[in-house]
Amino acid sequence: MTKQEVPNAAIKKIDWAEHFINQHLHAFRCPYCHNAMVSAENHSVVCGKGHRFNISKKGTLHLMKQNANTDYDATLFHHRYELAQSGFFEPLLEVILPHLSADKEKFIVDIGCGEGSHLSWLSKFVQAPLCGMDIAKEGIHQASVHFGNQALFFLGDLANLPFADESCGTLLNILTPSNYQEFMRVLAPGGTLVKVIPGNDYLAELRQQLYRSNPEKQTYSNADILERVQSECPQVTFEEVRYTVDLTEETYRHLLEMTPLYWGASAEDKAYSTSHPLSQVTVHYVVAIVKKGENKQ
Repeated sequence: MTKQEVPNAAIKKIDWAEHFINQHLHAFRCPYCHNAMVSAENHSVVCGKGHRFNISKKGTLHLMKQNANTDYDATLFHHRYELAQSGFFEPLLEVILPHLSADKEKFIVDIGCGEGSHLSWLSKFVQAPLCGMDIAKEGIHQASVHFGNQALFFLGDLANLPFADESCGTLLNILTPSNYQEFMRVLAPGGTLVKVIPGNDYLAELRQQLYRSNPEKQTYSNADILERVQSECPQVTFEEVRYTVDLTEETYRHLLEMTPLYWGASAEDKAYSTSHPLSQVTVHYVVAIVKKGENKQ
């Protein structure tokens, strides 16, 4: 199915989501019993064992067994959205773009999509069906508000992905936890996992400022993450992305409020950082590219 076959943005989000799921019903599975989904009608999705998942008015679903995470409030995702609109992440997304699947029948999924900004930017360049999932209720809510009808956004658990085996062409895992066994299960042969890891110099200037009183936290090493990826996926290759971003007082505030670095700083260091905005920051990533092998005949 191409994007042109999906109803346009004027349709209600709840109807768009139902249509999207119907078009790709075979690619979803129940998070409870792992049976295939068999119907999507009357704004509900039902599996072969009768488990039912309601589509919200915003076009979102709860496709996991546990409750949503409500620890992340609307403010965090608002700041991330505003920072994304400034172009902060675009050099990274430009590196990711060539690795996206061209298969119009296989999902591109952003696992840990937050408020959906990355997926929305990438949607301008692909025709594959797009899904964004996160465990954070507020992230999925804001994704549907800002980018509904561009992708299907739902609450999901990376340890129990609600996708059928080999149903995904590309998995994006940007600065979020991973479950490599599940990733390989849902990736189609020839599909790609794109995992973005903070580089050792990621937001180095901000880290030094936020931890002025704690020198041990002023530096960062990603060695353990790289070792884990290589252990789980020996076929992995790496690309490094490094650039600097000029910050206005406004974009600095958005960056400060959205980064987990801010949460761990002392009250004194937070106050200092708030009153001394940086004019520039280093953005440094390591992009792990994992290609799943083709099935042998």
